[in-house]
Amino acid sequence: MRRIIYTSISLTGTDLAELDAIVTESIASNTKAGITGMLWSNGANFAQVLEGGHDEVGATMDRIRADPRHVDIEVVLDRAVVSRQFGNWAMRRADDGEASTPGTTFLLGFALSERTASAKRLYEIIMAIEG
Repeated sequence: MRRIIYTSISLTGTDLAELDAIVTESIASNTKAGITGMLWSNGANFAQVLEGGHDEVGATMDRIRADPRHVDIEVVLDRAVVSRQFGNWAMRRADDGEASTPGTTFLLGFALSERTASAKRLYEIIMAIEG
């Protein structure tokens, strides 16, 4: 199994309808591919975690890289993992109620444990949503 965490600059701004469209499209695509994950958006940036089979996560990242709704994609983590952190969620928004808290806690812990500029940006995105 593979986990990718990335950040990007959003071109959708604070348009919640556009964010909902992204999540709806992701759920449809990810369900077919066996991908799970979560999406954070603070209006200016996206942060996302994807988990699933190695090739399926890679193909999903190729699709994401081609999406015109964001630019400057930076992969913060690309690693083999033993188990999923995001259960059976094909995709979920970080601000989608209490059930999203464990995913945000996981990503926040990851960001705080890394000492890179990418992890710092990830932390700032998460805190802008949570704050």
